[in-house]
Amino acid sequence: MNFHDIHTLQQALDVAPPPRLRMAQDRAYHAERQNHLLVAHEDERIMAEWRQQHPEDVTYEQAYWARRRAERLDRSWRKALALSQCEVVENGGETIFASDDDRWEDMWLDTSDQTSEDGDDDDNDDDWE
Repeated sequence: MNFHDIHTLQQALDVAPPPRLRMAQDRAYHAERQNHLLVAHEDERIMAEWRQQHPEDVTYEQAYWARRRAERLDRSWRKALALSQCEVVENGGETIFASDDDRWEDMWLDTSDQTSEDGDDDDNDDDWE
């Protein structure tokens, strides 16, 4: 670079184009992302076609997720009730549960939902590498 008004290395770096290696990496990354996007679009198209040809599967899947939501809601309600009874006892009140009632164990229920009907659990596109 023969610029007469550039006097420092930093000034030269500021006007120089980015290194080709970086640009090649960017192009490769972009091409990879475009390929993933094409695959995702094709997958969506195939799934739409499948849903059209197999409506009973769609009905089954909807029923499955409705059942999952209802079960999770029930677990959440049972856990909340057990925890509220624990709080009543801690504050010196009378509980509605007997001492040997199985509902005491509901306070340990897992109410987290490890799956989602969207399939977006913790999907991160960086996993593709």
